[in-house]
Amino acid sequence: MKITRLVAPDMRHALRAVRDQLGRHAVILSSRPIPNGVEVTAAIDFDADHPPTEADLAAVPDPQATLQPVLVRSTRAPRPLDAEAARSPAPTPSRAAAPAPVAEAPLASEEDAPLSSTMETELKTLRRMLETQLARLAWNDLARRAPLHAEMLRELTEVGLMPELAAEVVRALPAGAQPTLARRLVLATVAQKLLVTGDRWLQEGGRIALVGPTGVGKSTVLAKLAVRWALLHGTRDLALVAADSVRMGAQDQMQSLGQLLGAPVYALEAFGELPALLARLGSRRLVLIDTPGSSQRDAQLAGRLAALAAAGGGLETALVLAASTQAGAIAETVARFAPAGPTSCVLTKVDEAASLGGTLSVLVRARLPISYVSEGQRVPEDLRPARALELVSSAVQLAQTSGAAADEDLLNRRFGDVAHALA
Repeated sequence: MKITRLVAPDMRHALRAVRDQLGRHAVILSSRPIPNGVEVTAAIDFDADHPPTEADLAAVPDPQATLQPVLVRSTRAPRPLDAEAARSPAPTPSRAAAPAPVAEAPLASEEDAPLSSTMETELKTLRRMLETQLARLAWNDLARRAPLHAEMLRELTEVGLMPELAAEVVRALPAGAQPTLARRLVLATVAQKLLVTGDRWLQEGGRIALVGPTGVGKSTVLAKLAVRWALLHGTRDLALVAADSVRMGAQDQMQSLGQLLGAPVYALEAFGELPALLARLGSRRLVLIDTPGSSQRDAQLAGRLAALAAAGGGLETALVLAASTQAGAIAETVARFAPAGPTSCVLTKVDEAASLGGTLSVLVRARLPISYVSEGQRVPEDLRPARALELVSSAVQLAQTSGAAADEDLLNRRFGDVAHALA
């Protein structure tokens, strides 16, 4: 372990100096105010990835002066001496003799293993405690030096935004901004990062295959789009494709919708038939394709997605996501359905979501535009084109309604590493 003492005009400069000299894994052992600023004692462990240099070893305190000797009992029997060695007198130890190399030290016995494991566990626990203390000091310093930035980070955390996105947005705040203006700028910046397509499908048409996990509402979204199109343009240029041969009754449901609207419905047993069908439907302005819902770990999912991506014919894939799902599951869904090459997504069950910030963060990071938002089961009323600022405002309202709060421990863990860069 290398221990060093640093003096700086304030804690922010001290933390930066610790990071520059000892690296990002350094821990604060103690800190105290002095007349000219603060004095910080920091340390870093040596490990296999960062072997100590000669200068590092020179800075380590003498273990003979600081540690008491430790007796280790060995279960191994001593080696017998040969005759000549037995007759030779024992060598007299010399004070100037160099210490024995580490490689020649006796190996620890099996009885020592529990002690070593316990010490390793305790060191890891101590390190986590020191890292937590360092993060708390950094966050407290940010709250003191830049209270507006700290407050905006707190509010964005309550909305549910991921830490990386929240820090990026707050970092762009202009110096000296008033709280009301800062709050508007933060929300506007989040909205600018959120991509939307507008009401393109219902205005221009297209060939859209709706894909996504089971139970997210693909068939309901398709019905809402089809009825909206029929009300705006009639059914002459509309065609429905029932490609879900997995769920029982799915194709019958599509046939019923087609009869209700007076629009043709084409049933497919395999995605391999899709290119030929799209060629036959070249004159139709809007072709809506219902696909089977798939678990993210479905063994056949990759094959179906590859077939969709290779269908051609101007086919556009839209990923349907349930906003009521946790952000981690949505991120996994986006990654699993990426081979289909989705160009946009549809958010469903927005009315059932407890928080929207995590979902919006995933879509911002994936650069996946949102086409439509569905909130409710009414056909076709509960469907509207996605608007970025409305979604951000809905996320804020949800956080306020649910009483979401971010405690100090959560803020320390999330922003302790970046607090010095934001101050």
